[in-house]
Amino acid sequence: MAKKEENKKKNIKEEVKNNFRKEKIKKSSKNTDEKVMKFIGVVDKYRLAIYGVIGGVLATLLVVIIIWPDRIAKLEDGKEPVAEIDDYIVTADELYEDMKQIYSISSLLDKIDNKLLVEKYAEDDEMNDEVEKQATNYYNMYKAYYGMEKEDFLSRNGFGSEKAFLEYLKLQYRRNKYTEDYIKEDISDSEIEDYYEDKVYGDINTKHILVKVDSNASDEEKKEAEDKAKEIISKLNEGKTFDEVKEEYKEDITYEELGYKSYNASLESAYMEEMQKLENNSYSKTPVKTSYGYHIIYRIDQKEKPELKDVKDEIISALVDAKKAADENVQYKALDNMRNEANLKFSDTVLEDKYNIYISQYK
Repeated sequence: MAKKEENKKKNIKEEVKNNFRKEKIKKSSKNTDEKVMKFIGVVDKYRLAIYGVIGGVLATLLVVIIIWPDRIAKLEDGKEPVAEIDDYIVTADELYEDMKQIYSISSLLDKIDNKLLVEKYAEDDEMNDEVEKQATNYYNMYKAYYGMEKEDFLSRNGFGSEKAFLEYLKLQYRRNKYTEDYIKEDISDSEIEDYYEDKVYGDINTKHILVKVDSNASDEEKKEAEDKAKEIISKLNEGKTFDEVKEEYKEDITYEELGYKSYNASLESAYMEEMQKLENNSYSKTPVKTSYGYHIIYRIDQKEKPELKDVKDEIISALVDAKKAADENVQYKALDNMRNEANLKFSDTVLEDKYNIYISQYK
């Protein structure tokens, strides 16, 4: 039975690992696929590695068995039984050895990292708000795509309570904070200056006409939308004003004034590149395609480029994001660095070997 239970928990671990670390949710219907892809942005932002928690739960179970009043196994020599059936006895040592083989490293590192990171990053309102938001996103996701209520989600993923889940999210939050600080230490002044010269420019004010294209549109419908955008541009070329054209085509287009947008605005790259390329009081000479459809962009004005000191923090954040994207193992390296600086030492050589094997794959 114990082996069967271990296999069951191992299967759950693999299921959760696939759900969260691979960050993909597969559904059979086309409509569900589209909903899932929209939600991946939320999941991707938080990247919860829940699979390690199951080891923590087993470790907690062992502690409960050992110290619960009126129970057995005070671990005087490790030979004390923790369970028995007729003449079959499972000792504390045997259980510990089995646990070492399966969940030991993830559980151990959760405890070590939490100890070190709580000292570095005190709990505050920002952390709690972010963690609550993450938890709600997970509950909603599993409810929407698996019909799973919160309590079922928690139990299926190895959490004995919502508090345990929130505590693990806090650990992940702190791990991410440390990783960002670790990367920042390696960012040079020259990298910051190069980014400033190449990527930063003054805020640009634009308005645009959009001929929308549905995501499920046929090739013929896409061609019609592009032709409509070209027709609008031809009217502008003939001398009509932007306002006159938007009024003439108001039944076929969407019009919007975006106002001033900075170099790091959350706009699609095609739009950003076009608005930067245009001169003031000029418009797109060919339709600009984005996921929304075809745009005709009119550039109104541009502010002066900000000084480096005013955007330095933004640049550092952008460089951190770029380095995280370039090296998917950077968090493992950062946390290994933290443990080494704290002089992590192993008394158990089996665990030490397992840790060395575990961390070597990320170097």
